[in-house]
Amino acid sequence: MTKLLKTTRKADAEENPRPPRAGKKERTRQEIYRAAMTLFADRDYDKVTIEDICSAAGIAKATFFLHFAGKSALITAFNEEITRSLTERLAGYSGSAEEELLLLVSVLREAWEANAPVMQKMLSEFLDQPALLAKAAAANESVLDLVTRIVARGQERGEFTDVCPPEVAAVALVSAWSAFTAWWTQNPDVDNDDINLGLLEFQLNGLKKKV
Repeated sequence: MTKLLKTTRKADAEENPRPPRAGKKERTRQEIYRAAMTLFADRDYDKVTIEDICSAAGIAKATFFLHFAGKSALITAFNEEITRSLTERLAGYSGSAEEELLLLVSVLREAWEANAPVMQKMLSEFLDQPALLAKAAAANESVLDLVTRIVARGQERGEFTDVCPPEVAAVALVSAWSAFTAWWTQNPDVDNDDINLGLLEFQLNGLKKKV
């Protein structure tokens, strides 16, 4: 199971009840993800089969493929859990949009590092797929949505320029983070604290030195 993140949706469920079918589908998806992450933590990622995950989650193999195209597709659920947790933490947050982005980058980094052996193998397998661009967009959808909202708030408050729509700015930010994460899988021993913060600083303020 993903370390660091403990998420509850009780308040949302009470205020915005979903149809039973949609709720059951989401619960099944999360159960598959959590069963898989528990197995990955106990064994090597490569040694866990889809059959093992189905057995641990108490589902049929066909049910697994209704939710995920394969083991590496669980990276989507990993991102969804992180952004769900962050959305709750940012509710009513009074800091700046830049501080929200710093928090997001920090939580993403901590979650990836806490699960580093699994995530490095999962991401390597994910990147080695045909039609990668479309799959990467789907995997990052929850992160893109959250970053878009943060950028939009920053623009509304006058903290960020409005030279491009928040959706475009979010794509630029998340694309750079994704590229860095892919690089990290090839350089797992690098201490990426400063690199992460430096990347965000560069994204927000640019390469050109201010005179």
